Formats: sequence, structure tokens, C-alpha cells
Amino acid sequence: MQIIKSKIGNWLPHIIGVLFILLLPQFVFDRSDENLSFWRYTYYYHMSFMVFAFYLNYLFITPRFYFTTKKILFFLGLLLFTILILSISQYGYYLLEFDKLRDSMNIEGFPNMKKDKNMIIHPRLVDNFFLCLLVLGTGTGISVIQHQKQKEKEQHAREKAHQDTELAFLKNQISPHFFFNALNNIYALIAIDADKAQKSVEKLSGLMRYLIYESDIQLIELKKEFEFTSNYIDLMRQRLTSKVSLEVDIAESVENINIPPLMFIPFVENAFKHGVSYREKSFIRISLKTVKNKVIFSCENSIPSSNNNGQKTIGGVGITNIKKRLELIYKDKAKLKMDTYNNTFIVDLVIPFKVDKQ
Repeated sequence: MQIIKSKIGNWLPHIIGVLFILLLPQFVFDRSDENLSFWRYTYYYHMSFMVFAFYLNYLFITPRFYFTTKKILFFLGLLLFTILILSISQYGYYLLEFDKLRDSMNIEGFPNMKKDKNMIIHPRLVDNFFLCLLVLGTGTGISVIQHQKQKEKEQHAREKAHQDTELAFLKNQISPHFFFNALNNIYALIAIDADKAQKSVEKLSGLMRYLIYESDIQLIELKKEFEFTSNYIDLMRQRLTSKVSLEVDIAESVENINIPPLMFIPFVENAFKHGVSYREKSFIRISLKTVKNKVIFSCENSIPSSNNNGQKTIGGVGITNIKKRLELIYKDKAKLKMDTYNNTFIVDLVIPFKVDKQ
């Protein structure tokens, strides 16, 4: 149905234009004056050639030759086509004996055609020549513009398809990375507390359900994304010792908007993976809320002394993918800042409610 509407929309100006040409004489010429019948006949006769020349050029000549041959050869061919159309038109005028019709109606102001054996010269040949050039030029211009628009549309569609494919690839990379860290956490928990490990498996199954079934879309409810992040933190909390301070501030009541899924998990994973130490005191602080049409996420974690390189150079596949996704989805409207200060790795992410239109 959408395709049909699009085609009707494309051809509607042509239909209106042809109807205008057909109906114009009915309003310009007095139908009660029989002498004006001659002018109507010649009008329709010449306009039929102009319409034929326009659509032959618009639908066939320009699309087929303008983009595949040298422009000078194309316009030379168009000039020859104009001469051919006018020659056929003038010869047909002679065969249909319009000149005799004019004489029978005593039409004045329209001089006789000069006849020399088989040669005929219409008194308005020059006018018709320039009119035909104008008609063909208009057809060429419209055809070229539509061709360029179609090319731009196809290019945009290819870029959009490539972008969607890349986004899907980047998002899908998060899942195995997520499962790898979660399973490692449960594996370590088994040796410490089997009951907690069992509960963790149940919680992980819920997170897997979210990853497999609910996050496989371009946008998801903000509330669900907040809940998923909170549940993942609860899962990671199970293996923490008293040496690790965990502060979580995730808003329970949020606006009813949609955002791309799995935008915060890589940073949370990174904090638990690189910010937790079992030899010295460490901390993780996570905040997730909405303020003035924006999602504000912050994550801070200590950098253990064993991490000689600092966490600024750490992040891995997950955070690298998030950077690419943010760039593809939001352009420069999302703000991501990662820094190290006083042995603390700090992440600040601001995401606008509105996704950038592609």
C-alpha cells in the first residue's frame, strides 16, 4: 500500500499537467465560435507531439543515455531528436491538410505554408523549435533530479543498513562478554557459598532472558534497562567481601521513554572486574538517574595498587563497543567522559532522551 501511494504521489504532478494541457483550450477558446475550432485542432496536434517528446525523453532517452555517454554527445543527440520531431510534426501537418481547413474557415492572421514539391515550411517552425527545446530540457532536468534523489536515497539506505548491521554486531558482542564475567563470578562463588551460587544462577537466568528476548530491539523501556542494571549489580554483589564498599543509587521511578539497550552494563562490568581487590580496601560507586530529559550515569571505582598501568587504559571490548554505539546512535549529543583521579577510575555518561534521527 505504501508503494502504491508513493507511485501515485510521483505521478500526480504529471497527471495534473496533462489534464491542464487537455482542458486549457476549453477555457481559452470560445466553443460557440466555429472559426476557433481550427486553433483548437492545431493546439492539440502540436501539444500531442510535445507531450510525446517530453515523456520519451523523460522516461527513456535521459535515463538511458545522459549518465552513460558524454554530455556533449547527449545534447547533440537531443538536438537531432528535436529536429526529427519537428520534421514529423510539420509533414503530418501537411498530410492532414490543416492549411485547407484554415482556408475553409476563412481564418486570417495565419499565413499559408510555403510548399515546394515535397518540402513544407510551417510559418511557426521557429517558435515550435524553441518550444520543443524547452520541453525536452524540462524533461531532462526533471529526470536528472529524480535520478540524483534516487541515488541519494539508495546511498542512505545502504548506509542505514550498514549502520544497523554494525550496531547489531556491537551489541551482540556485549552478550558473550557479559556471560563470561557473570559465569566467572558464579564459579568463584561456588567455593565460598553454594546457596548463594544457586541463587546467583537463578538471577543470571533472568538476566539471560532479558539479553536474549527483550534487548534484541533497537530501543527498550528505560525502566527495564534500569532494572536490568540493578539486577546485574545484585548478582555481582554476592562475591564481595567486607573489604569492598559498594554504593548504588539507581532511581526506581523514571520517565516513560525508550533508550538503546545495554548502554551501562559494560562500565559496571569493568568496575567489578578491575575495581575490586581482596587484599586491600576498595570501593565501587554507581549512580543511575534521569535529570532534565537526560539519563545521567556515573560509576567510580578504586584502582588497586596491583594495577600498575591504571584503569584508564583498561576497558576491553565492552567499553570500546559502547563508544562506537554512542557515536552511531547519538552522534555528538551523548557525552562520555572517562578519567583517573587519586587512584579512582571515573566514568560519567550523559544520554539524551531523544535518539538522533538517521
